[in-house]
Amino acid sequence: MKRILVLFIALAIGTSSAHAEPWYRGKYGRNRVVHLSASAALGVAFLLSETTFKADLAADKCRWCEPPIYDREIRKALVWDDTKRANFLSNMDAYVVAPIVGIGLLVLSESDASPSRVIDDALPVMETVAITQVITQAVKFSVGRQRPDAHFRGAADESSNLSFWSGHSALGFGITASAGWIAHRRGYWTEPYIWAAGITLSVSTEYLRMAADRHYFSDVLIGGGVGIAGGFLIPRLMDRDIKIVPVANGAALAGSW
Repeated sequence: MKRILVLFIALAIGTSSAHAEPWYRGKYGRNRVVHLSASAALGVAFLLSETTFKADLAADKCRWCEPPIYDREIRKALVWDDTKRANFLSNMDAYVVAPIVGIGLLVLSESDASPSRVIDDALPVMETVAITQVITQAVKFSVGRQRPDAHFRGAADESSNLSFWSGHSALGFGITASAGWIAHRRGYWTEPYIWAAGITLSVSTEYLRMAADRHYFSDVLIGGGVGIAGGFLIPRLMDRDIKIVPVANGAALAGSW
């Protein structure tokens, strides 16, 4: 409670002096701008693929139609009668609760509420989410796996062939792994709470995606693995200096690690 009160006081009165450099200047300023720009661009690409261009990019017919026996049996055991409720709860879990908990606990980890500190903690999580979700979309459109509700119940919509792998699972575990690793690296007191809450939310999301009949077990298993891999790898790569360099047809990001 004391740490939380200190944080809110810092937010109210400001912790940096009038002569301190803004977050986008100084030693790490350019990196922050580059990573924020990259995250924003990838986020827009994901949103466009999920809305405007989804019908055009998604497979009209399934390329992977038949589930293996273990996916069939697990689905039979876990699917709910009220799949709409499970779908709603999984969306709330992954897209609302998990980001609030993961990033919120990072923000509350230190009394330093300066924009630079908050951005340095939250940005690796944001970039992890942006990169893993764009990769997930590319795989979904390429593989064209039929969702279980379409296969077994004849449900049909523009995402009927976008089952593999689960974006919700990649999102939940990506947030958990990246936020947990950042808290560990910084020595934050909130680390165990980030891991405990994040893993609980991520596993419950995977269960609810199967209960909603929107994914098979193999979808959520691989999706979770992708999220974990991205959560541990991407923040590490962001530790290195990244520069914008000219190339023959424009510009590129360059760095070493």
